[in-house]
Amino acid sequence: MATVHLLCGYMGFGKSTIARRLAAQYGAVILNDDEFIRELFGRDLPEPEFSAAHDKVTAFTWKLGERIVCAGGNVIFDRGFWSRKSRAAAVERIRHFCDSIQFHQIECDMETAKQRVLNRSKTDADALYIDASTFDELARFYEPISPDEKLDVIYYNNTLPLF
Repeated sequence: MATVHLLCGYMGFGKSTIARRLAAQYGAVILNDDEFIRELFGRDLPEPEFSAAHDKVTAFTWKLGERIVCAGGNVIFDRGFWSRKSRAAAVERIRHFCDSIQFHQIECDMETAKQRVLNRSKTDADALYIDASTFDELARFYEPISPDEKLDVIYYNNTLPLF
């Protein structure tokens, strides 16, 4: 039976590192919206171009993920699912094509995450560019999974350096 894995956590928490480990473990395809955005639109899109590109890419990766699962493959959505609302919407959507959903909550302190993101923005030409003010501004939208959401969750603490 195919499984949809949803990685939850703020930027810099180590979602992509966990995604690669899970992909190897489960023979899964990783769908990372940031990678598609960067490849198709570049690494430093201003608003509102970024939002429009993000909406298109998200719609595309949902369709692609459904096709992979319906063909019997496992999928990892490496996109953060920052809010309770986004997680509820994901579960509702996935239930139409898959019964096996596994959430992965990646936890990290914000200062470590911020340093990772700022470092990645400076040194990795393949990463989306995020500055300190953008990191801080978007952090207000992040809500970790709460027990009352009643989701099947595996927790990871990624405060240590990711090498």
